Amino acid sequence: MNEETKDCFWIVWSPTGNKPPSYRHSTYQEAVREAERLATNEPGQEFYVLGAEAMRVVDNMKRVCFERPLPF
Repeated sequence: MNEETKDCFWIVWSPTGNKPPSYRHSTYQEAVREAERLATNEPGQEFYVLGAEAMRVVDNMKRVCFERPLPF
């Protein structure tokens, strides 16, 4: 099995928010500060700091090109 290592990251997520997280914070502290900033701007709304621990992807796309027959 081929395994690679990448830097972990954190996102800030609100279950009642109207859009999914779009920014990857490179440190836990940075994500906590962002969650606190957002919570200050939207009292009563919950903001969770979530850390990525692992990722899996299957990349087995098969690409096939079809040749067109000659028109004559």
